[in-house]
Amino acid sequence: MRSRRIALVAATALGSLALVLGSSSTAQADTRPPLTKAECTASGGTIIPLGLTGVCMWFNADGTRDSAVITDWL
Repeated sequence: MRSRRIALVAATALGSLALVLGSSSTAQADTRPPLTKAECTASGGTIIPLGLTGVCMWFNADGTRDSAVITDWL
């Protein structure tokens, strides 16, 4: 039972990560540097939890998306 729960959490985290990384536009050449949860919120980003880590996602006016890793997740 415990191994099924761990497998489910791992699959969910990997699926979420693939969704976030797959949704980023190829028009953005540079990635943003890592930042804290407070900096993400203050800059208008959306915090997306991915299990043991988190990602900050910005939806730009031109339809592109940027993302950065959150450094103070745990």
